[in-house]
Parts: sequence; C-alpha cells; structure tokens
Amino acid sequence: MKYFISCICILVFVLQSYGQRIKTLSGDITVLAGEKELSVTFSYDSIKVHGYDTEAEFVKDKAQIRDSHEPGSGAVFENAWFADREAVYEPLFIEDINKALPKKRQINLVKNNPKAKYNLHVETLWAFPGYNVGWSHPAKIDVALKVYEINNPENVVWQSQAPIRIQAKVAPYKRELRIGAAYKELGILLSWYFKKKLK
Repeated sequence: MKYFISCICILVFVLQSYGQRIKTLSGDITVLAGEKELSVTFSYDSIKVHGYDTEAEFVKDKAQIRDSHEPGSGAVFENAWFADREAVYEPLFIEDINKALPKKRQINLVKNNPKAKYNLHVETLWAFPGYNVGWSHPAKIDVALKVYEINNPENVVWQSQAPIRIQAKVAPYKRELRIGAAYKELGILLSWYFKKKLK
C-alpha cells in the first residue's frame, strides 16, 4: 500500500512538473551560453489577482474585510502585499535559481547586476494566493520572461511564450510564503531550462 501511494505521489509530481514548461516565442536563449553574470528585474504593472478584475479591487476588498474585524489591519495588509515582492518573492526566486543551476554552467543572477551584459525580466501577469485554513491549496502565478541587452534594452534576444503557469508544490500558512513558493518553483523550472539549453 505504501509503495502504491509513493508511486501515485511521484506520478502527480511528474505530471505537475511536465505541465509547467517554458517555450520560446522569439529569439534564442543560447545567447547566454558562456555568460557568468546575469541581471534580473521584476515587474507587476499588469498583474491581476484571481477572482478580481484588477489588483486594486483585490487589495481594497481584502483591506476592508480586515478593517471590519480589526481597524487598521487593512493598511497593514496593503503595505505587506506590495512589500512582499522585494522582501520575499524576488529573493526566493533568485536564491533557488542560483542554487539549482549546475556549477559547470553557473550563471550568477543578481538583481540589477552591474557586471552583466544581459538582463532577465520577469513580469508577473496573474496571481492566485492559495489558502491554508484547515484545508489548503498552493499558490499559482502566471509570468512572462524576456532577456534583453542591458546597454540596448530594445534588443530583446529571447522571449518566452506567455503566460507560463507556475504552481507551488507546498502551501504554507502565511500568504507571502505561499506565493513565494511559486516563485521558488519558477526559479527551479528556469534553472532546468538553462541546464537543457545552455550546454
């Protein structure tokens, strides 16, 4: 029975991983072959949140709900929602992609890296924060990726098909860690993509 359950768990993991794929829209990612440094930037300008037409509607609704239970907590939520990007999501992505890349093809990713020739831009298009309230569901994000030359930003050397749907493998209790887990998964997925393409 334990063996059967283990096989099912492995199958589910494989199917989930297979569903999360990076495909090229234009350009050639192999331009990064041999590069030792890569800059990375992030944007959330076009982000939507599951169940809402706009991110602003989501933030307003959740802040009002919190304020109705505890006055002042809505502002705390709103500030945290935006601060979590730089404080949690981005560091988790950078940490995991740097950790997962094989040493013989190591590219050092640093936010706004002054040593790099190219920049990887991660645009978040949509987010499902997930939940963990007795039962749980992992967070999901949709992203678009592109790589461009830093000294000539209009020279986009590679661009992914979008959206790329990423689902976290875990659903921690704290919201920022649930969403952060999806960015960790994106880092791992992209490291595998680099491993395959940058030979």
